[in-house]
Amino acid sequence: MFEKKGEYYTNKDEEFLKSSDLIIFYNEKPKKLTKDFVVMGGSEEFSKVDILKTSKKLPLLLARLAYVFDVYDENLKEDMDFEDFVEVVLKSIRVKKELLNHKTTLEEVAGVLYLMDNAKKISVIVGDIEEEEMENLLSFLKMFGDKVGIFSKHKTELDFEFYGI
Repeated sequence: MFEKKGEYYTNKDEEFLKSSDLIIFYNEKPKKLTKDFVVMGGSEEFSKVDILKTSKKLPLLLARLAYVFDVYDENLKEDMDFEDFVEVVLKSIRVKKELLNHKTTLEEVAGVLYLMDNAKKISVIVGDIEEEEMENLLSFLKMFGDKVGIFSKHKTELDFEFYGI
């Protein structure tokens, strides 16, 4: 699913990245942009939201709250795999505990989800992460459908699937 296009392995192309109205740097050093951007796994003075620490559970926390706030692709409401993902994986995530573990607040996480919900195109630039964290990240991003493009300098054999079910 992910092919090498330019400097990234991606499911989209460089034009998608250039035309995105929101860029998320996930465990990757941000580049200065004139667009809205979010940093997960660090901070940058011009970002809209920073979440200082990432882990394999951060994407699941984001997914859990996207589900609670009803901020995801409506087509998933009839998807049995999504229902299983919610029941088996997301409902086991303890929100308060994960907020503390990631040194973030509900307002910051809600801010990320608000920006994602209002964006027409979202590019996620992924740095070095373990396979399980990448599976969780892809599960979370699948909730936003075709408006998400993944860009990574590292090859991945994974697809957009709901993992953990």
